Amino acid sequence: MTFQPLYRPSGRSVWLGKDIVQTDDWIVRLSPATIEEIDASVSRFRGRNAYDTPVARDEFPLTTMAEDLARMQQEIATGRGFFVFRGLDKDRYSDNELGLIFRGFGAHFGHELTQSAFGDRLGDIRDISDILVDRSKRRGYQSGGFQTAHTDPSGEVSIVAMLSLKMARSGGESLIASAHSVHNMLLDWCPDLLEEFYKGFVLRRPEADAERMGRPPLIGNVPSFCYENGWLNCDFQHGYMRRAVEHGDTTISPKQEAALGAFVAISNHPDVMLKMMLKPGDFQFINNRTILHGRAAFEDREAKDERRHLYRLWINVPEWPRMPTSQSTLVAADMARWDALAVQHRAATPAWAS
Repeated sequence: MTFQPLYRPSGRSVWLGKDIVQTDDWIVRLSPATIEEIDASVSRFRGRNAYDTPVARDEFPLTTMAEDLARMQQEIATGRGFFVFRGLDKDRYSDNELGLIFRGFGAHFGHELTQSAFGDRLGDIRDISDILVDRSKRRGYQSGGFQTAHTDPSGEVSIVAMLSLKMARSGGESLIASAHSVHNMLLDWCPDLLEEFYKGFVLRRPEADAERMGRPPLIGNVPSFCYENGWLNCDFQHGYMRRAVEHGDTTISPKQEAALGAFVAISNHPDVMLKMMLKPGDFQFINNRTILHGRAAFEDREAKDERRHLYRLWINVPEWPRMPTSQSTLVAADMARWDALAVQHRAATPAWAS
């Protein structure tokens, strides 16, 4: 028995990596005129810390690509669900300047969100597992290695954006897949297993996050797929599912295990997944409701300052339909609590170094 009838999405949101890789219309190459406009903004930002006050849209005009931005906003919402921007010369800008540029672009897509109790809106993706050893106190992006396809916590997070600063010694490619394609393959090949994702899985958030939210770690049952307001929304937090099992909050039945195995196998299949290397200066915007993202395994450098490093933004798009309540695992009240805590004990260093 399912909570709602199975729905088949269609259109541009249904795609395969093997087909997308043959095209390049998902790559936006910044024009010389846009670079000039960016440089003018960077000059006005001189002396400003990228981790501090958000960059407002009117502080970072992009008049040279206004029509392209409108097209990209719609394509991310209801089309393929992603874009990659290229053309920033990493050697031309400091990491701080790249952070300001990144936040400026983000302002044209929506409102930035707080990503942790440190109050960080410009997040740092870097392996610090040798520094923050306790796994219960760190998130997946603070560890190394392969990451299976997943979404970030749903509710407020409409878009997840990444900007590359440093590459690993080898590997570490960005992996994205259409959640709608994965859904339809499950619908065609094993609809009985797809039903498990409409019913949902029990999730548990990291203890450190729960404590800082003033919430229990156990989230409860969350459907991975839910059709509402004309959108098929995906919330697939595989790590949170496994965390619930590890802590004895739930068990996974053989049928659920088979469903998870099918989802992971399909979403990470090379024909389904689009694999790309984000080189320093490249940045990516993806729809957190329709795009699964992951990371290829990599060999990193030993020194922390030389490790694979990306900036991350969580962006809310107010014009989008609200995420279904049943899938809203991270809401505005949680982020307000994080912000309040950050005012009390925000460190001068980025969150990853705290």
